[in-house]
Amino acid sequence: MKAQMAGRTGFVLHVVAALFTCAGMARASNVTEFPDNGSEQMGRGGAWLARASDPLATMYNPAGLAGQPTRLTLQVNMPFLQTCFHRMRDPNDSTQDTALLQPPNGLGQQYYPNVCNDLGTFPVPSLGLTIRATPRLGIGLLVTAPSGTGVQAWPEFTATSSGQLYPAPERYLATYANTFYLEPTVGVGWEPVDNLRFGASFIGGIAQATFSNASMANNGPTEDPRVNDIKATLTTGTTFVPGFTVGTLWSASPMLDVAAWYKWSAPVDTSADVKTFANYFNLGQPVTTGSSALPNGAMGSECPASAPAGNCGPGLGHVKLPIPMEAKIGLRLHKPRPGLGLEGGAQHRRDPMAQDIWDVSVDFTWANDSAIDYLTITFPSANPIPVAGTPGAVPANASVPHFYNDVLGVRNGGDYNAIPNRLAIRVGTFFESQAASTDSKGNTPYMATDFVAGARIGLALGATLRIPVKRDVLPTEGGAVEFSLGYMHMFVTDLNNIDPADGIHALAGTACESGSAPGSNGLCANGSGTQTQPFRSSWIANLGTITNALDVINVGASYRF
Repeated sequence: MKAQMAGRTGFVLHVVAALFTCAGMARASNVTEFPDNGSEQMGRGGAWLARASDPLATMYNPAGLAGQPTRLTLQVNMPFLQTCFHRMRDPNDSTQDTALLQPPNGLGQQYYPNVCNDLGTFPVPSLGLTIRATPRLGIGLLVTAPSGTGVQAWPEFTATSSGQLYPAPERYLATYANTFYLEPTVGVGWEPVDNLRFGASFIGGIAQATFSNASMANNGPTEDPRVNDIKATLTTGTTFVPGFTVGTLWSASPMLDVAAWYKWSAPVDTSADVKTFANYFNLGQPVTTGSSALPNGAMGSECPASAPAGNCGPGLGHVKLPIPMEAKIGLRLHKPRPGLGLEGGAQHRRDPMAQDIWDVSVDFTWANDSAIDYLTITFPSANPIPVAGTPGAVPANASVPHFYNDVLGVRNGGDYNAIPNRLAIRVGTFFESQAASTDSKGNTPYMATDFVAGARIGLALGATLRIPVKRDVLPTEGGAVEFSLGYMHMFVTDLNNIDPADGIHALAGTACESGSAPGSNGLCANGSGTQTQPFRSSWIANLGTITNALDVINVGASYRF
């Protein structure tokens, strides 16, 4: 079954993946993100659950809102992600792009040039406000985006040794993705009895995504991709994806805090539009688009002037995918500063930078990434969407396999208040298990460039400088301006797929090779002896090695009232 599912891909694959990257409101060890938003969080390697000491607690543990001072914060993640794909040629692939191939290695395998998605950075902001309504009740307002990357740009062409340009080898997986997502969140934290806090938050999101890659116009074994490949661009979005988090924070003793957190989200369920560009990779030739009948060149579903009524227009595609549940538990050991006199209402105040000498935390995380077995992507079947300039059409079923594993993680980190209530320095690290599933031969047949799905190890550090602007009786009171900085480097294990028996097949505009029809079993019999789903290539498009490396800088400023 998985081998059959592996063929269900196409130019819709990564626009949905890009949407998922943005629309995934998940935290913890979710494959779509990295730990974590926020300077404190990042500098501690994400080990922050039982600390929850700034307005980002609205999302990450709303129980920590109880006791926080009123504070406004603006923080920005700047991720620098490099993903590279060194594609291996499937021995069954007879596409006429051999001019790009490198000499065979000792195992007789041939590879295309290694390509990467280097594009600098894409800022990910977080704007939050906590309101100390009463000594025991805190309210949080937060507008943030997932801790991911919003733009990926891959090369569309690669030059041979003689300078000829061919479509780049990663084109069937991705050439461009631009995603935008904001998560307005409101939360409340309450301390009903001394030292025991509960919290909950509600999340809504608005997402937009644009994605481009290549597919074959004609499902043939010996086609020249400069003529046969088309570029396809999808736009998709959703105005509302509801979700919630709940959390608790128990100060079990003056030196020990214990916390737990859970997150749930509705699935992403939305429409999509497609626009194609035939002859795009045949440089110097006119390009045929499918939206020529739309006014002002507006983006919409494929709509050539000759299309019959009912099979063109906006919003004909449909996308549905799950968002994994997540949970965390955390322990925090801290050394209180003596002599603060936290009596009366002040005993409910939580300000680790003023109240503690040091603290260390460990968090254990779980993400139900196995819920992402595949992404359901469909287009009209009764009236297929034609691809202008070619004899093909958009397949009715383009569901995408991922078959991820659940991911477990552990995070360790801590702060040392080098100058009490003035300067805090922090370090942290984390480990998360591999999300990509592995077969019995050690291959990852469903690997793709959309998410960072290898095992991940992170090293981080950071600091906060606090400058009082007015002083109250206690160091935990009074106004202050804070400036924070965090840095993280994430190492990722490589993903490899060198077995042509299984993987992701490229999408094609016609059902089977040489114009034949699917057999009685619904599969195409190809000249290579393989059987594949209709509208898919007979060869694997994701053979090779995917590597990832990530650096993230966070800068932030806050004002404590």
